[in-house]
Amino acid sequence: MEKRLLTDGQKFDEERFTKVDLIKNRRSTAFLLNFLPGQHMKPHNHPERELYLYVIEGGGIFTFDDEEIEVKQGDVLYCHQEELVGFTSNNEKTSIYCTMTKMTE
Repeated sequence: MEKRLLTDGQKFDEERFTKVDLIKNRRSTAFLLNFLPGQHMKPHNHPERELYLYVIEGGGIFTFDDEEIEVKQGDVLYCHQEELVGFTSNNEKTSIYCTMTKMTE
């Protein structure tokens, strides 16, 4: 059993968005993505992984492949291994709780 405080992962940087691992093992990772207003994460995919995203604070625009989806606090999203996912924060601090799991097919 591992226990972490979600707020311990809310670390922001003026230069770029941050990724803070909360719990990590060989099959899955729980982490926070933290963005200051206007910060951006370039589109990328996660081969052999599925990704769940939960907006715990703030909001912005996710891109999934070429589709833009506006999100706000409380929204939950799923990203398949082949989808390209990117994000741009709106005009407020944003934290996104993520779990990434190795796919077994």
